[in-house]
Amino acid sequence: MLHSTHVLLLVTADSQIINYVTSVVDPLGIDIQVVSSPLMAKDLWENATFIIVGSDLAGECVVNAAPRRAHVVVVHVKDQSEVGGKVESSSERDTWRHAVALGAENVVELPMGGFWLADELSGLVIPRPATGVCRSNIICVIGGSGGAGASTFAVNLAAAAVTQGMSSVVIDLDQFGGGIDLLLGAEEILGTRWPDIDPGAGRIAAETLTAALPRINGVSFLSHSRTESGELAACVVTAVIDAARRAFDVVVLDLPRGHSEVNALLIGQALVTCVITRNHVRAIAASIALSRWIEELGAVARFVLVSDSKGLGLPDVAGALGDPEVVEIAFMPGMTTRADEGDPPGTNSGYRDVCNVLLGEVRNQQSKSAA
Repeated sequence: MLHSTHVLLLVTADSQIINYVTSVVDPLGIDIQVVSSPLMAKDLWENATFIIVGSDLAGECVVNAAPRRAHVVVVHVKDQSEVGGKVESSSERDTWRHAVALGAENVVELPMGGFWLADELSGLVIPRPATGVCRSNIICVIGGSGGAGASTFAVNLAAAAVTQGMSSVVIDLDQFGGGIDLLLGAEEILGTRWPDIDPGAGRIAAETLTAALPRINGVSFLSHSRTESGELAACVVTAVIDAARRAFDVVVLDLPRGHSEVNALLIGQALVTCVITRNHVRAIAASIALSRWIEELGAVARFVLVSDSKGLGLPDVAGALGDPEVVEIAFMPGMTTRADEGDPPGTNSGYRDVCNVLLGEVRNQQSKSAA
């Protein structure tokens, strides 16, 4: 069998993980190097093509300050005593927390996630044709405070991408937000919503996701349901985002406010996270706290100010945020009332200018990936 020149580094002392990963890797002909200590992995970390970290050593890798890099995933074997249970064990929560700290791109449950892992690793042996989509085509949008207008900005950003000839999807991750399809005026449009998605044991094909999602005015969307309010499983969310970044030029994530592990993992993968704030004291204070958390994740935070005539002026807000380049959009009540009337929001000049800057950054990343 011909072996690949790429090297897979597996950091684990768990024999089950070693056996599962080996069974996935051997048919691909990829050279695998197994180390049972983060200290042993230190000299190999930078040069390995792909790194798999077992949940047994993920925490130690964090303690040993393993540097963030691309192509790192964390794997774990589900405790069979908990199969069928709906509550995550403390060990699973620790796994997600460690994955976030490492900047991992995914958390894979074995053996169920073996198909996903094989598909991801097969790209090392048989490079996939360039599609113009890069890993950094994700833009997260999050409200610095309640009612800041994050969802409105998210749908305008996705709409602006379409006007520029880019395919886009806006994904609603706020289960208590009422459903982003209402904001789009698309609640009557048939198509997949979050409760309909079950990735099973494998990766979701990009073509499958594209065909399943509803679309309005060229913008694809995945909305929460108003009839089912259960919390989304982290593995389902990551499977959908993984498919979306392969299927669309621009992926806009409308995130809920909160310091969850899933939020942290998605923010860590994004090109930029837009913190939408208002020009009022409490909103500014909340936005500052949120941006600090984003920066602690090693991610890029970008303030977008939605201002009204009764609040602080731009110079005062910029000074408080410590960001002289904060961009400002005038608050328009009509953007909200359009949704009440069942019409999709229109992109005004203020939104358009900010969106164009962000979309330009996505294009630059795609150009670098294609070079």
